[in-house]
Amino acid sequence: MKKTLLLIGLTGLIFPASGCSERPGAPLGESDNGSPRLSELLGADDESGYARVLEPRSFSFPEDHGPHPQYRNEWWYVTGNLDAAGGERFGFELTIFRFALAPADRSESAETQSAWTSNEVYIGHFAVTDATAGEFHVAERHARAALGLAGAEARPLRVWVEDWWLGATAKGASAYASGPLRLHAAHRDVELSLSLQALKPPVLNGIAGLSQKSAEPGNASYYYSISRLQAEGGLSIAGERYAVSGLAWLDREWGSSALSTEQEGWDWFALQLSDGSELMFYRLRRAGGTDDPHSAGTWIPKQGPSEHLSQNDVRIEVRDYWDSPKGGRYPNAWTIGVPRLDLRLDIDPVLDAQELETTVRYWEGAVDATGSRSGNAVEGRGYVELTGYARD
Repeated sequence: MKKTLLLIGLTGLIFPASGCSERPGAPLGESDNGSPRLSELLGADDESGYARVLEPRSFSFPEDHGPHPQYRNEWWYVTGNLDAAGGERFGFELTIFRFALAPADRSESAETQSAWTSNEVYIGHFAVTDATAGEFHVAERHARAALGLAGAEARPLRVWVEDWWLGATAKGASAYASGPLRLHAAHRDVELSLSLQALKPPVLNGIAGLSQKSAEPGNASYYYSISRLQAEGGLSIAGERYAVSGLAWLDREWGSSALSTEQEGWDWFALQLSDGSELMFYRLRRAGGTDDPHSAGTWIPKQGPSEHLSQNDVRIEVRDYWDSPKGGRYPNAWTIGVPRLDLRLDIDPVLDAQELETTVRYWEGAVDATGSRSGNAVEGRGYVELTGYARD
């Protein structure tokens, strides 16, 4: 469950051919206090001409690592936790979104198109958490898919917004297994380059990869994850260069709608545990803060098939809050219990202030986990995303 909010909100902006920004102008769909309402930005306003997510499908790799232009939006989303030899601790996020401004069959004909014309916009979010220094770095870019400024290709995988990119190094059908992914992003005095080797195959979330977000037909996405990648590479901050290594997580999702008018946001957890397992869960929130019954997740054991988790399988208790200086109160510490797995975890951020001031403000940051499973101590790291809490 990721950031369709950001994509649909950007349809209210006038996009130049390219651009880089730390805080662009406000999107459409603002509430009375100026804060974007998720229910408006993610509603199924006009899906005509786009493919819709209505039933399970067969996934094919590496083709599905690449773009799906018949759908309105999709994203390639990588987060991770990294360590340097000197004991420094970092978190990172690189997300590249594709958003169609109009269905392909409504685009201009080839005879009337210019080299600047495109019916797609790509948006990139890049963030680095320097836990040791207590600093959070964030940047945003957006570009039309014209003149080679942004785009996505399947064989081999390459997705880019200007010089921010994610790509595979092999062309074969098993590119993710036989060769690493690479990513690169830089902004001002922060630069990250990583090689990502998959330690597990893709996992289909939801029911056979169909992630239903509400009862309304089509309010769904196709969603898979690669929940454990070995990350190796380099990070530079303010002229200081670090050799880093750790674990990363890749999320892929595409569709043409997501939330219903009764829903206002989500809390998303992706945790990699020391026993070789992973837990992903998104808590969808209705207006007023109550849980939506379509909240769901996936349990990925060290070995063996993954397990779908429903709202009734997972209990989340908020233990603390963080007040943004920009406005809004975010949950900031949690206890998660999954009784059927005999799993209990305390989740704490490595840094409170991990709020991205992009086109739409949201909190996303590195976290630590400690707890137990089946009576045995377990710990881990991960990422949490919180949307719909910002208030201006």
